[in-house]
Amino acid sequence: MADVMELIKQHEADMIGIRRHIHANPELSNEENRTTALIREKLEEYGIEIMEIGLKTGVVGFLKGGRPGKTVAIREDIDALPMSEKTGLPYASSVDGVCHSCGHDIHTTVLLFCARVLSELRDQLSGNVLFLFQPAEERGTGARQLLDCKFYEPVKPDVLVGLHVSPEYPAGSIGLKEGPANASCDTFYIKVSGKGGHGAHPENCIDPVVISGYVITQLQTVISRENYPVYPGVLTIGSIHGGTVNNIIPDYVEMHGTLRSLDPDCRKKMMAAIDRVVKGCAESMRGTAEVEWEIGVPPLVNDDSIIEAVAEAAAKTIGADHVSYVKNPSMGSEDFSVLFPKFGPGAQFRLGSGNNEDPNSRHGLHNSKNVFDEKCIRTGASVIIQYARDFLR
Repeated sequence: MADVMELIKQHEADMIGIRRHIHANPELSNEENRTTALIREKLEEYGIEIMEIGLKTGVVGFLKGGRPGKTVAIREDIDALPMSEKTGLPYASSVDGVCHSCGHDIHTTVLLFCARVLSELRDQLSGNVLFLFQPAEERGTGARQLLDCKFYEPVKPDVLVGLHVSPEYPAGSIGLKEGPANASCDTFYIKVSGKGGHGAHPENCIDPVVISGYVITQLQTVISRENYPVYPGVLTIGSIHGGTVNNIIPDYVEMHGTLRSLDPDCRKKMMAAIDRVVKGCAESMRGTAEVEWEIGVPPLVNDDSIIEAVAEAAAKTIGADHVSYVKNPSMGSEDFSVLFPKFGPGAQFRLGSGNNEDPNSRHGLHNSKNVFDEKCIRTGASVIIQYARDFLR
């Protein structure tokens, strides 16, 4: 049987070249046209069937193994961020105001690497592989686009697996988190209405600015006094706007915020509490308030059995000493979680991309100066390929 690491070494230089091309040509969510064309070109070159399901951007590839069996879906995201790159790399973004500071170019390359090697191993596989190149993760809508296109109808996956780069871990290693790994993310919009007037005569007004100050303070009690403390929650007001000049009390104030939770029940409870607190606080001060919700993504809860299988695959490829277990979940969100309830067990692990000799590799995600150590590409590909190979024995 072919050795996974030998195949990785054969193709690594070529895959790094593909990654640098993607990195230099980033595209925003739902605008990943050139990236999609490149993915399609490479999948066809590797002998992977492309499923024509109506995605405007993004690609779903299908590999049928040599023998019948189950189906594993490998999912990665392909979009970039609306920010300017400041790494100074020779292959830095050539597009003003757009760059791959979240590492999705790494993700795309890893998945192409998996497709290339697994295609060469297809005769050894008892089952199938779906390659999900998902658009628009940064907008939190890409996974739902996959569902809307019913990518699962031809072949429904039995498990889903993926990864995300993590600059806090060294390249060549991975981090595993059992259970809740990422938080849900929902956005709320609040409009506090009062009665405007002259700033010198507040007695004739109902001041929505003052009301909003109390609303912001009271909302923090949703976290500290209503949320089950075992499950962390985050409530942030990130935007507040009201009024035009110093001596006019405005008619209304608008606020936008985000709610994060690791538990589905706590998420529902906190959303209801926010509605109640906002409206009750405003009414107690003679004003009114409206709350509108933009429902985002659910918590990402890893399946423990898949995490265990990934650990075993990593031990066979990069070595057990390069595997660590993550103590705390992230309150950041990941729309991969949208696929889990639909298809059962899934898991995402963290792919180390830092380098102790390069401080620019430790700036963190969404930082315009962060440099990802390309050694992580072979690490991510080898672990996922071995996992798929083990699952489809």
